Amino acid sequence: MPDISNLSVEELKKLQVEAEALIASKKDQAVEDAYNQILAIAENVGLSIDQILELGATKRKKTTRKSVEPRYRSKANPNDTWTGRGKQPRWLVAELEKGAKLESFLI
Repeated sequence: MPDISNLSVEELKKLQVEAEALIASKKDQAVEDAYNQILAIAENVGLSIDQILELGATKRKKTTRKSVEPRYRSKANPNDTWTGRGKQPRWLVAELEKGAKLESFLI
């Protein structure tokens, strides 16, 4: 790499403009090269780019989680339930502190 420490401010600014233009040009060329590679791959497998993208999108779809059925229900309020996963709800903690057994809330 050439020594640029002896260049004037004007020369450095000119060098900066030239470097930025060269960087932009090289980025554009890299994108064009990548596009041509993708076209070649698509042609080799007999598909269009759109078909490849569509296939990739369908294979990457996330599966939906099933909701977990509650395993425990409050005797005082049937709307209060707990799946048994995660932190115990307040209503259950309060009942357990009163001496109730967890098994007595099983559905």
